[in-house]
Amino acid sequence: MVRMSDLGEADRLLVLLTPGRGLMRATARSARKPGSKLGGHLDLLCHVSISISTGRGLDTVSQADTLEGFRGLRDDLGRLSRGLYLAELAERFAVEEAASHGPFRLLVDTLRTLEKLPADAADSLLRWYELRMLGQHGFAPQLQRCVDCESALEQKDHVYSAARGGIVCPNCRTRGDDPLLPAPVTVIKILRFLGRATWPEAIGLKVGDDDRRMVERVLRSHLHYVLDRDVKSTGFLDEVRKRLGVAEAAPEGDPPGDGARTGPQG
Repeated sequence: MVRMSDLGEADRLLVLLTPGRGLMRATARSARKPGSKLGGHLDLLCHVSISISTGRGLDTVSQADTLEGFRGLRDDLGRLSRGLYLAELAERFAVEEAASHGPFRLLVDTLRTLEKLPADAADSLLRWYELRMLGQHGFAPQLQRCVDCESALEQKDHVYSAARGGIVCPNCRTRGDDPLLPAPVTVIKILRFLGRATWPEAIGLKVGDDDRRMVERVLRSHLHYVLDRDVKSTGFLDEVRKRLGVAEAAPEGDPPGDGARTGPQG
């Protein structure tokens, strides 16, 4: 379940990501009443098996059983904020009445990993998930060649254009008037690594704060352009990280810091 809201005096409106039918909306009648058999199984970020009754209006949930409750996510604010972000991304990309087997499995597997993951590896998992979600829907950024002239990129600092969809070489950076972000060579290496890594490799990656913030900034810019809107849960995610003392993504216009960087070598 990726989103829900109250409906009427006791019902709930559910937004569900399903493998066979993509995004679905359904009501759970009386789910908010004490003792409801449905209410205990219908919660955010739960992996559930449900039966649906189809009517003239919204479908209605007639039965629900919890497959994975992900209690560890809801009991930890840092994990919860990241889990809600993962779920919103899945919802943004999903289409109603269209099979969504890959994105569904990706979301469930990533939530399962996040539930038990050390806090210092959680952001690397999010970046890995973002690149996988973009790739599954045909929006992966171009990181190997200049997105304009298709020339091989030299191993040096470049710039990134969300509007053009990838890294831009020095010869092409002045061809448009779209916003450009710094793309230091270490950031490009990290993005490439995450694009091909398995999730255990991704969460084992050690990245300096400056590079971590720049990688996040690049991918947020790319996602905003692809989705044509902000991902609302990023505000909650950033606020939680601020409370927990984790640096946020670099603000627009700031160059990357000059601190020491640690990243993949190639």
